[in-house]
Order: sequence, then C-alpha cells, then structure tokens
Amino acid sequence: MNKTLIKLSTMIVMLLMLVSCAHLRTDSSSSMVSENDICPVDMPEYNPTPAQVEKDKILSLLAYAVVLKDWQQSKSESRGYNIGSVLVDENDNIVCWARNSVNITKNNTQHGEVRLMLNYLNNVSDVFSLPAYKLYTTLEPCAMCSGMMTLNKLYLTVYGQKDHGYGDAIQRLELDSTSCGGFSPYPRSVISVITQADVPEMLDKAYLNSGISSITEWLATDQAKEIFNYAAQELGSYKPQYPENKEILQKALAFLQGVPEKFAGFLYDVSCPVTN
Repeated sequence: MNKTLIKLSTMIVMLLMLVSCAHLRTDSSSSMVSENDICPVDMPEYNPTPAQVEKDKILSLLAYAVVLKDWQQSKSESRGYNIGSVLVDENDNIVCWARNSVNITKNNTQHGEVRLMLNYLNNVSDVFSLPAYKLYTTLEPCAMCSGMMTLNKLYLTVYGQKDHGYGDAIQRLELDSTSCGGFSPYPRSVISVITQADVPEMLDKAYLNSGISSITEWLATDQAKEIFNYAAQELGSYKPQYPENKEILQKALAFLQGVPEKFAGFLYDVSCPVTN
C-alpha cells in the first residue's frame, strides 16, 4: 500500500511539474507576442523617390547651415542650443526658418521647431495648420515639438541627428497600446524620418564616442561645429543628380543668404519670408 501511494504521489508531482512547465512556456510565448505584435507603432509610410530623397538631403543641409550661421560656443551662456529648422510648403517653397533660442528669451519653450511653426503661422493670415508642409530639423524633435507638429497636422519631419534621450516622441504618440490596456494612437499622424545622408551618421558617431551625456552640450563643441561646417560646405558645392532638384538647391542657397547671423526677435517678419 505504501509503495502504491509513493508511486501515485510521484506521478502527481511529475504531472504538476509538466503542467507548470507548459504554463511557463505559454507565458513566455505570450510575452514574446506582446513585445513584438500586441503594441505596434503604426507609423505612416514614407516611400520617397530617389529624386525626393535628394531633395530632402538638400533641405536638411540647409537646416545645418542655418544653425552654423549663428553658432553658439556655449550651451548655457548663449542664444540657445545649436539646433534649427526650416519649413517647406506644398509647392517646395522654403517659407520659414528658426533656431533654438531658450537662453536669450529665458523661455524653455523656445525650441527651433516651435519658433518655426509659430513664426510662420503668425506671419501668414491664410494658413491655419500645416497638413502639406515638410519640416527639416537638425535634431530629432522632442515631445513638445512633436505635439505641436501633430496638432498642426504636419505632413513630414526630416531630422538630421538621432536624439537618444528625448527622441521617438512622434513614434510614442502613434503607439497603439489598446491591447495592453493602454490607449489608441493619437490622431493626425506625422511622418518622421532621419535624413538619408552621411551627416547624421557622422554626428551620431561623434556624439556617442565623446563621453558627453548631454546632446545639447555636445552640440556646442568644436567637433560638432566641424561636422555642421562640413554640411554647409556640401550644400554650397552640391551638384544635383536629378535635374528637377537644381531649382530647390538654388532656392536653398538664396534663402540662406537672407537668414541673419544673429538672433532675431519673436515674432519677426523679416526672418520668415512667405513670398518668392
């Protein structure tokens, strides 16, 4: 009888162990599905032609050049950070520019992209939002700038450097976490992509190897300035591969001539030309 009970007990223990292992495998499998499939980021697609890729590159080079024109040697005692952007309308007209000005204004909302959109919308009476516009910025947009882009229905933002600390803000707005007990994606999706050129990789590699944790602090270094100078020189000597991009290059070079070297106040008409 004792032998029978021992055998029965052993079988029960083994069965429980098998059930437990199967449960763990199920949990593990579910976890893998949750990580990869249950909370997707449904980003709008951007499938540019080779000619559009080149156009995006030219306009990104312009954004770097706008920043270089008023380069700041310090993160804290200056106009602001070495970050800037340009805005392009549905007809490929370059309509506005702005640079980060948080220090001189003593206002932490004065990021380049915020100033860009506010300046343009305040200077143009017949434009309410930006559904067909493209914004080219030197650093991946933060949560504040991404929120303004989203609410203004911006079509596309192309950024020139990955922000490892404060980036992916647009992707987070477009995260569908309903199946995880979270929220639906925020409406008015914005396409957000990095410039298809060598400058972003140069900037990222130099920053990550610098040992400086703050990206805005690194952007005030001589090493960063050297790369921005490389980008500006590339813009000045650029030879378009696609004939249709000769016009946008000419527009970019002409626009850059009109960008002042020093801080221009807020709001400012002269910095935001809206006619050609």
